[in-house]
Amino acid sequence: MKNQFPNVPVSLPSKDLLPSGFRLMVYKWSYPEVRLNETVLVNGQVVKKLLTLDLNIPESGFASKVNNASLMDAKSTFVRNYPCPHRCPGCFNNAELHNPILTLKELWKIVDEAQELGLDSVKFLGPGELIANPELFKILDEFEKRGIVVGIFTKAAIMGNDVLSRHYHGIGSEELVCRLTAYKNTTFLVGGRSFDPAFENRFIPRNERQIGSEFDYHEARNLAIERLCRDGMNADLFKQRLAIICSLVTEENLGCAAEIFRWGVERNIPVYLPPTMVSGKGHKLVKSASDEKFEDDYISLAAGVYSWAIARGVMALQQFENEGPHPYIGVAPCNQLTHGLYIHYDGAVWRCPGNDTPDFVVHPNVRNVPLVEIWRGSKNYFINKFNNGCVKDGFSLPRRFYREVRERVLRQ
Repeated sequence: MKNQFPNVPVSLPSKDLLPSGFRLMVYKWSYPEVRLNETVLVNGQVVKKLLTLDLNIPESGFASKVNNASLMDAKSTFVRNYPCPHRCPGCFNNAELHNPILTLKELWKIVDEAQELGLDSVKFLGPGELIANPELFKILDEFEKRGIVVGIFTKAAIMGNDVLSRHYHGIGSEELVCRLTAYKNTTFLVGGRSFDPAFENRFIPRNERQIGSEFDYHEARNLAIERLCRDGMNADLFKQRLAIICSLVTEENLGCAAEIFRWGVERNIPVYLPPTMVSGKGHKLVKSASDEKFEDDYISLAAGVYSWAIARGVMALQQFENEGPHPYIGVAPCNQLTHGLYIHYDGAVWRCPGNDTPDFVVHPNVRNVPLVEIWRGSKNYFINKFNNGCVKDGFSLPRRFYREVRERVLRQ
């Protein structure tokens, strides 16, 4: 496998010129330790802040089709009309419907309730890509009006291919990127399992029901990253608005992951290196992630990444000793379990989108109970850690990971 990266120049200062306080942390994805213990008054009661939500924002036409189908046909209608240009094999959206799909009107009610609890960021997870939603700019306008940062998970092809961009929005892809980056509250979490053209084009297949036209995914994704960097998404050392999500790391792409990490860091682009989620179609990949050889190789990858990060100066040894290894190797931990919840597309509330087993379901339907009650009754409410571990611990992330990576890095 050979990575072929976008044409983006190195921009990170040398180790001796890195400013004090620099760290790899996407703006409003992770929250720094100083945000722990923040509270807000709700109906005269002190409540721990709900700083972030992971959300599904279904396209209205899609939601209407699924909701108008019979209960028996809802799942097949969901799969048949899934609004995405891609058909990724590890997609966590698996049409496990127990309630009607949320409408936009219902979603804004949830967001407004969450703002009373201190909400200041969301991450969008599907169904399909937010960038494929014809109501994209209306949605972003509403979040901007509320002062909420929107993290957009995306394969990014729509931002680098004119056929796709015109199909969904009627404008060219370069204009699309310019409009998206003009918002001050957007961050872009771009998929990058590898930068090998043959691998990426095979593992990010197109959804022929959505898009009949051929497109070169690797080429479109790389062009999108170049455009995002041109528009300054990696320019601010203290407000990083672009990340590479090398997800999922498997035995197929593990050998190129460290190079992706180094490439991104040198351009002030945090790179996340997680194994498979334990939700949706990710369940079928857990067995291979639990193979002993893969676990050993993943631990070796983590130890090498942290050792390089410390040597490069983007992570202090003392910081590593204090925080320990992060479930998303090399960057700030995703502290979703401390600060947030996930609202599933059918209104169920989970602790995190990474695990859909029954013990990670917080409430069956957000429509039925005030969000403050759901938040205060969740297990997440009682966690208060900067590095809170991960819902994959013990499944696709071995429990020995934290101890063995720490020991190997500190020995070097």
